Amino acid sequence: MRIVYWAKLQLAKKEIIAALDAVPGVELQVTTTLEETLAALPGAHALALVHGPQHEARQVFAALTAPGSTVKWMHFISAGREGYEELGWPPGIIVSYAGGGVSPAVAEHAMALMLALVRRVPDMVQVVMARRAWDRTLIAPKARALEGGTLAIVGFGHIGRELAKRARAFDMRVVTVARTPQSDPNVDEALPLSSLHAALGQADVVAVAIALTPETTHLLDDAAFAACKPGALVINVARGPVLDQKALVRALQSGQLGGAGIDVSDPEPLPPDDPLWTCPNLIVSPHFAGSGSARSIERLAQGVADNLRRLMAGQPLQHVVSNG
Repeated sequence: MRIVYWAKLQLAKKEIIAALDAVPGVELQVTTTLEETLAALPGAHALALVHGPQHEARQVFAALTAPGSTVKWMHFISAGREGYEELGWPPGIIVSYAGGGVSPAVAEHAMALMLALVRRVPDMVQVVMARRAWDRTLIAPKARALEGGTLAIVGFGHIGRELAKRARAFDMRVVTVARTPQSDPNVDEALPLSSLHAALGQADVVAVAIALTPETTHLLDDAAFAACKPGALVINVARGPVLDQKALVRALQSGQLGGAGIDVSDPEPLPPDDPLWTCPNLIVSPHFAGSGSARSIERLAQGVADNLRRLMAGQPLQHVVSNG
């Protein structure tokens, strides 16, 4: 069986190649560009890739649905796949994805952003250390704690569950908002998406971890930020367009929000002249929340290899989003 691995990113690249090479009966072809990938697809049986923009997805789908295409399985190394999913999955091809491979690291990053904001880490660097001033009054009056606060998690998939687990360890009350509310031992209240504003009104911290769809684009807008508890913090580890960035700027500048931490933006990269860069109490990280975990890399590599073995053995695949 020939599988094409479009190694667009360096994340887990070496480990994924090693894991796929170790599967008996597999001929692996590694590509690095869209052009190489399209040229490699004729005669291939499977394609492993990461998410990408729609203009790439259209070209890949055109190749997969062309007469004589032999590809029967696509596997996304990434959790995100919206550029492809919005076009509709091609018939006759099983589609699976990483299924929480980097979720613990992303949840950890979200907690780091929360802690940095409530414990005033930027002020430690920009004020105390810059002035070499051993003066707690410069930052202590603005310091807060997560303990006893309420965390509203918008979206309760793999990342949301990992985040709830970590928030519980900080003695936070956890409220979730999802299309389909789910009970969980680490959740105090599970609400439907229609109750978003009610959840925001309870929250000291709002963590956004919901998938980007037409329904969730600009889900957090002026009205949503107005519904937040004054001084609430917002963390976004989902996708940039889930937040209306102009509304976020307004909420930060007015003081309605006490701060924000974003690992994603709209667009990416965030332009140097974007007003977000100068907003008060904002931390920007360049979409690397899923990086830095050896265990995540192992899960990504083993996940694609395990599904390939299942495919070859005629067994059901894990983390399937479309059965073709």
